[in-house]
Amino acid sequence: MRNLLAFTAAAALTVAGLGWYLGWYRVHSTAASDGHRNVNIDINTEKITSDIHRAEQKVLEHANEHLQPTKDQTDKRVENPPPNDAANFVPPR
Repeated sequence: MRNLLAFTAAAALTVAGLGWYLGWYRVHSTAASDGHRNVNIDINTEKITSDIHRAEQKVLEHANEHLQPTKDQTDKRVENPPPNDAANFVPPR
């Protein structure tokens, strides 16, 4: 249970730090007239959406590059097909 709590805290701090670095939100603090402080948080949802969409596209492009077989691999599969010799086939008993 303690590990789950530590992981959750670490994930929250990572997202908060990354969001601040990427400009997903800004925190403003101003002094009020009666000695209190006003804290405003501006969240830029358009930037968050565009950054997430751009990251998804990069991941998909990277995955497609590694999933498509290279020309050498496809040539080897066509050149050396498995033998289809019916004379060597022994049926199971």
